[in-house]
Amino acid sequence: MDHYCEAVNRSSNDSTGMSPGAGMTGQVLLRSITVVVALCGLVGNGAVIWLIRASVRRNAFSVYNLSLAVADLMHLCLQIVFCARQILKPFLHRCFHVPGILMVLRFSSYFTGLGVMTAISLQRCLSVLFPIWYRCHCPRHLSAGVSALLWLLTFLMNILRGHACGQLSSSTTRFCPALVAITDVWVVVLFVTMGTSSLLLLRQVRDSARLHLPRRLYLVVLLTALVFFLCGVPLSVIRFLMWKVESQALNDVSVLLSCVNSTANPAVYFFIVGLRGRPPKAIPLKRILVDGVLPGWATQGRSWAWLLQ
Repeated sequence: MDHYCEAVNRSSNDSTGMSPGAGMTGQVLLRSITVVVALCGLVGNGAVIWLIRASVRRNAFSVYNLSLAVADLMHLCLQIVFCARQILKPFLHRCFHVPGILMVLRFSSYFTGLGVMTAISLQRCLSVLFPIWYRCHCPRHLSAGVSALLWLLTFLMNILRGHACGQLSSSTTRFCPALVAITDVWVVVLFVTMGTSSLLLLRQVRDSARLHLPRRLYLVVLLTALVFFLCGVPLSVIRFLMWKVESQALNDVSVLLSCVNSTANPAVYFFIVGLRGRPPKAIPLKRILVDGVLPGWATQGRSWAWLLQ
């Protein structure tokens, strides 16, 4: 059931204490910025999907990148739908109901994106800490299996939560608090796993300074982790805080940050292309996305370019 129209009609003031007119203007502005950011993300993720699918070769990180781009693309499309409804309501003086399944898919794609980013970081870390095992014994289709499992688990989790918490049914059931708790645990697991693997990877890159690795590599890995924690996680934290504390402003900010996170993921790939400017033999973006190749980043027989996938 779509509770947004009922909730927005019950309160014209936000908990910030602003007047209704000022509060509505700020919300429309913030949601408009969110739509602009999401549209930019659609272009970037669409380009990533096209480049990966146009390539014949596939490896672990190209599968992860494709799954992440699809999840981000879906998340951004659904955020645009919900933001457009919120923007149009004050001008049309009516609220358009949206099927509850779209709300479920919105959070399912969001959690899938966080899960895939965590899986990428964890697999990077394993390949650095245990390079021989990774090259010789790591399952060939591990990335495809993990991606499929993440899509399935997040969809089932959000479907069950939607039925139990009133998004897909007429009322909230007694199972809702338990499912919300499971979602919270899932977020904490992603947070801890991403944080630990990123710290280990950053330390490994820092300790490899004797190999004359470019500082830009350290910067890109650091930025990827920061975007995850500063832009990806807040929607989870604020959304479930709103289960007890209602604040439309906090919800709008968290949605904007989640769109920034989904937009920043493909932006990292294009940033990698421009790291070394325009070398004489420039390597296409498609090879970076699929093969993990970067110019001049192989030292002592070891290529570190794949770390950025």
